Amino acid sequence: FLLKVTHMSRARIVRTGIAAGLLGVALLMAGTGYLAWTLVVQHTAERLETLARLASQRADSTVAQAAAALRELNRSPLPPCSAEGIEQMRLLVIDTLAVKAVGYVEEEVFACSSWGVEGHALEQWPEDLRTADGIGVSINVQPSVTSAKPMLALRDAAFNLLLDPEHFLETSLAPGVSLALGTPAGHWLGTPANGFAHFLARIHGEPHTALRDGYLYTRVRHANWQTVAAVTREEILRDLWRELLMLAPLALLLSGLWCWLVARRVRASLSPLAMLTRAVANGEFSAFYQPILDLRDGRCIGAEALVRWPRADGSVVMPEGFLALAESSGLIEAITAQVISTACRELGPSLASGQLQHVSINLSAQDVASGNFLPRLLEARQRAGIAAQSIWLEVTEGSLLSIDAAHRRLAQSREAGHPIALDDFGTGYSSLQYLRRLPLDQLKIDRSFVQSLSAGTPCPVTDHTIAMARQLELLLVAEGIESDEQLQYLRQRGVHYGQGWLFGKAMPRDEFLAYVASHHWRAAS
Repeated sequence: FLLKVTHMSRARIVRTGIAAGLLGVALLMAGTGYLAWTLVVQHTAERLETLARLASQRADSTVAQAAAALRELNRSPLPPCSAEGIEQMRLLVIDTLAVKAVGYVEEEVFACSSWGVEGHALEQWPEDLRTADGIGVSINVQPSVTSAKPMLALRDAAFNLLLDPEHFLETSLAPGVSLALGTPAGHWLGTPANGFAHFLARIHGEPHTALRDGYLYTRVRHANWQTVAAVTREEILRDLWRELLMLAPLALLLSGLWCWLVARRVRASLSPLAMLTRAVANGEFSAFYQPILDLRDGRCIGAEALVRWPRADGSVVMPEGFLALAESSGLIEAITAQVISTACRELGPSLASGQLQHVSINLSAQDVASGNFLPRLLEARQRAGIAAQSIWLEVTEGSLLSIDAAHRRLAQSREAGHPIALDDFGTGYSSLQYLRRLPLDQLKIDRSFVQSLSAGTPCPVTDHTIAMARQLELLLVAEGIESDEQLQYLRQRGVHYGQGWLFGKAMPRDEFLAYVASHHWRAAS
């Protein structure tokens, strides 16, 4: 028989597998998105910091170059507002890219500039900072000799120099990046766009790098300046899509691998061995009891505990559906332990009160080989208050792989007080050897011999088995009694006990106890 998974169990496992697969794929996709976002933000922040440092260094370099030119003018022997002096200032403007104008102040009058003689009153420009070498710097001054665009003014002694702020904020090599250069106090050079100007006002004193108000920015402080480089969220999202496209093959590969692992797990969970393993772990096995009657007076004196596997849908899996797999996988000992515990618990009161004389428990080859059933049986019957002689232990010829090892285990069981029965006698090749060498108390006549019996017709094999049992002083139990003719044949030859469908099939505990309480079977005379 093949072990079958119930529809309900299969559907539940499949649903769980699908949910696990979808959840795993969703987490992988979310993780890929998070990784792509993290990488984009990290790479963008690194790029912004590099640009900001370059802008700061360029500002320092330009200011240092302009300051050197101012000091050279102060050291020049030429009269400042002479034709030669004005020409010298004009050459300085031509030779220095960022410088737009140079002027000379004498007694608070703007005397001359690189544009020529001026002679008007000097407009006082507030000094925003002073460099380490004493150069005064004013941010966003409004010159009178150039266009209305705000300039950066440097002052050294009587000379002034105007620098174009666009030279500091050139971003042609970094499309999409907004740059702002200013003093540590937050006075920004030039006129930032409206949205960016508002953003610069809000981030004063904020962390070094952050995502704020739709911008990812990095601020760098260097010497006399602070520089802010920023990109909009839209720029980041464009980069994010590119990063996702690069990571998509990896995400698809991992998702496929995860789905393959889930499918493999589902297939394993749907396998008979997986179902059987879960059933053992959950203690799902129970015992059904087939009545054993005294053939002399028809009294039910005991039962054989037969393992059953009830399923969640109400069906019951018979032993033929799982015992072979349990034995080959090493799970049979755990199943035997559950049968021992169940039988002692369910029939304990009836055995302790004497209503029943015994319950028979079958042992597998692994049980006999290991002997682990003995301490479990001792614990179970002591807990239920059952005497050892009330538990019969049945072994089959197929479970006795080694006669010497079997002899030791069965002798130990017999010394503990448990009667030993040899089941399926006569179906193997070593039956007589087992009778001679094993410590036995009962002999069970196999159902294949019982089914061939009929009243008045001798059966040499069965008669010979009965004669050997009498000679060895063994109790006889006949299995598979299904007709009155078979019963009469066994009665006439003095067989002590019998079981079979004539008396009752294996049944659950409540049904069996009701059978014992209300049914007193007697064969027709």
